[in-house]
Amino acid sequence: MNKAPKRRSLPPEARRKSIMDAALVVFSEKGFANARIEDIARHAGIGKGTVYLYFPDKESLFKSLISEALGPLLMTAHARLEEARLPPRETLGIFFDLIRTEVLGTEKRDLVQLMAMEMRNFPEIAEFYHDTIIRAGLALILRVLERAEARGELRSTAVLKVPQVIFAPALLSVIWNANFARYGDLDLDAAFDFYLDTLFKPAEGDAP
Repeated sequence: MNKAPKRRSLPPEARRKSIMDAALVVFSEKGFANARIEDIARHAGIGKGTVYLYFPDKESLFKSLISEALGPLLMTAHARLEEARLPPRETLGIFFDLIRTEVLGTEKRDLVQLMAMEMRNFPEIAEFYHDTIIRAGLALILRVLERAEARGELRSTAVLKVPQVIFAPALLSVIWNANFARYGDLDLDAAFDFYLDTLFKPAEGDAP
């Protein structure tokens, strides 16, 4: 009689990463409400009890997933947008490029979709996501927009009251790919370029 293969022993950090990777897959497939710790453990190839050694419950696992998937992106954006004092339009172009390559072009897009669709049902997690990621991101965006206003580059200063709209192209991409991708592609580069054109006045010498 063949014995079941022994589970591979991994260092704690590698085991934790395997749980996080499995959680992203399971949450994306089942949604937060329907995902179970048992599903995550099965996908990671470990016992349910092992997951609880690292995370006390599903909520803490999801919060860690948000922090570790999107937190480093925010730090990278902050470093790149503040270091060179580039023109505001170019600065937001860098920000959009980071979103495209580091989120929308990876499995993290599924996490953003999940948060967009389900967080209204889980206010505690929504508050955590807002306090740890969104608030800092909006503050960074607002500084860029205020610099653009000081340089006389904005088409309308109304955007200073709603810096949240800067995320519109990214959210459109997430919603489109989740619901309508089978019917046609969304040109994300064109969407970002169009959005920058609506925010900023043309440079001198460019057609209005």
